[in-house]
Amino acid sequence: MKIENRLGKGLSAFFDNKNQVPVFNPSKNNDAQNVQEVKNNLQKEGVVYIPVGNIVPNPNQPRKDFKEEQLRELASSIEKNGLLQPILVRKTQNPAVFEIIAGERRWKASNLAGIYEIPAIVKDFSNKETFEIALVENLQRENLSPIEEANGFKKLLNDFNYTQEDVAKLINKSRSYVANILRLLYLPDEVQKMVSNGDLSYTIARTLIGTEDPLKMAKSILKGDLNVREAEKIKKEKVSKPKKDISNNNELDSELLSLKENLSSLLNLDVDIKFKNNKGEIVIKFGNLKELDNIMTKLNNNI
Repeated sequence: MKIENRLGKGLSAFFDNKNQVPVFNPSKNNDAQNVQEVKNNLQKEGVVYIPVGNIVPNPNQPRKDFKEEQLRELASSIEKNGLLQPILVRKTQNPAVFEIIAGERRWKASNLAGIYEIPAIVKDFSNKETFEIALVENLQRENLSPIEEANGFKKLLNDFNYTQEDVAKLINKSRSYVANILRLLYLPDEVQKMVSNGDLSYTIARTLIGTEDPLKMAKSILKGDLNVREAEKIKKEKVSKPKKDISNNNELDSELLSLKENLSSLLNLDVDIKFKNNKGEIVIKFGNLKELDNIMTKLNNNI
């Protein structure tokens, strides 16, 4: 079965074992013979036990924020009940060390619980496949913030030459959903942090995109000086007025401004649209040859 088909059916398609898998803690003096028998039976199903210290996280893990309280709750559950699913790992250049593909949260919680070794399934996946699975796992478990999600999509577009349509198919969402999430990355870093921390919701953050001073509006909303409806009204009033390009004396009406934002989102680059006397030009700004190559790839794939 191809990896794309497995992802489409959900992450559980990678696991043949559907039952909870026990974890063994030396401090509990588990019966050695029974433990080995359990391990031998699971190994026939593709599950092996790897010392927690021999496992390293994926440096490209989409999820960056792990809540300490939630980790402690999971650690307590794992210590008592075992793991609902083994983690998914791949080999590294060091034969004794394995890199996490899916299950970093479970690995962290197991480490927190003081467990010596945990069940895992070893797969031989590429960097691209590893990132796909890590992203899908987090999305299925609803663990990613909108900003983490947006950065994950951006990495697929920039590093693995995905189109937005490809990303949409991978996560079983619409292309417009992908485009809207990506637009969050046009917000100032401080506003993005507010979204990541949960201070600003995705809905409110979307309202701030394209406003003259998103940070100022975000602070006003958090202070209660401005509500979402008022922010939307200010944005509509700004967009509805023709925007003057002082350097070129060109005008962008609201429709062209929307097209400009959409194209910028699709390419993940700064785009300028100049229009006058029913003629115009599109300027796509790139920083290096790699970005130019990505533009050409996306255009060849009809974006």
